[in-house]
Amino acid sequence: MISYTNEIMQVKLMSDIGIVILNYNTYDLTCNLVNQAIEMDIFKAIVLVDNHSKDDFEGFCKDKKENVIYIKAKENGGYAKGNNIGLRLLAEKGCRIAFIANPDVVFEKACIINISNFLKENKDYVIASCSRTKENGELTGQYWWIPDFKYTLLEALVFGHRYLDKKCIKKTNRDKAFDGGYYKTVEVVGGAFFGCELSKMETLGYLDENTFLWYEENIISYKIREAGLKVGFLNNCRYVHNHKKNGRGNKNMKILLESKRYYCYEYLKINSLQKAILACFDFVGMMEQKVICNLFNR
Repeated sequence: MISYTNEIMQVKLMSDIGIVILNYNTYDLTCNLVNQAIEMDIFKAIVLVDNHSKDDFEGFCKDKKENVIYIKAKENGGYAKGNNIGLRLLAEKGCRIAFIANPDVVFEKACIINISNFLKENKDYVIASCSRTKENGELTGQYWWIPDFKYTLLEALVFGHRYLDKKCIKKTNRDKAFDGGYYKTVEVVGGAFFGCELSKMETLGYLDENTFLWYEENIISYKIREAGLKVGFLNNCRYVHNHKKNGRGNKNMKILLESKRYYCYEYLKINSLQKAILACFDFVGMMEQKVICNLFNR
């Protein structure tokens, strides 16, 4: 296995690596992550994009290093649009590798070095991430499948969603074989933290901005597969995802279903009968969420 502790290699990496941190009303978490990124002293540019939230980082960024760039988006266009602002800016700055990091993640310098070198050494990979744990150290589902039509139906239902989660965790915990001892090709990695090769992301059109939240990872992975390229997963480093926000509830569920419907229509190209079936499952899923929210006052 390659060693990534050589200081010469680290200095070389600094010239072409950037990171995007997208904020929406998570001021303290975002400030902590920006400071963490600065201390690593490895990024050519750290782009803080505020997705038109109530937060103001002018004062926070005023005395930071020149490589910290603050952008206040004119509107909240969602995860994909906000992160694309940062990715395009990093490309303009001459970065070759870019990372996307949610404010609620914690990672070490080794993650940046390992993932960056992996992407540079393996030309057919567009995106790569690494092992993920909860705040208590428990491993979660590390990667999953590009959804097919059956997957999108099950995901609408409470028990279907739980079934898919458990199946994903069971599979990833069971998989032991890693190419080269530390990496493997997977279909989808989580969008909370990953690295990407910017020139390939540009060719693919970056993240699809027609979704507001959720399904961004599934869509970019679908595009990667269709282009004959790959997504990588590394087990020689890990990050923590604190995951402060819950992904369900009436409002969030509606957004999820809208993103899923877009994916099914535009990428899976489902027919009229499938659209009707999908609508039925989504309707049942929304009714389930309303009942749950009323019962538990959520």
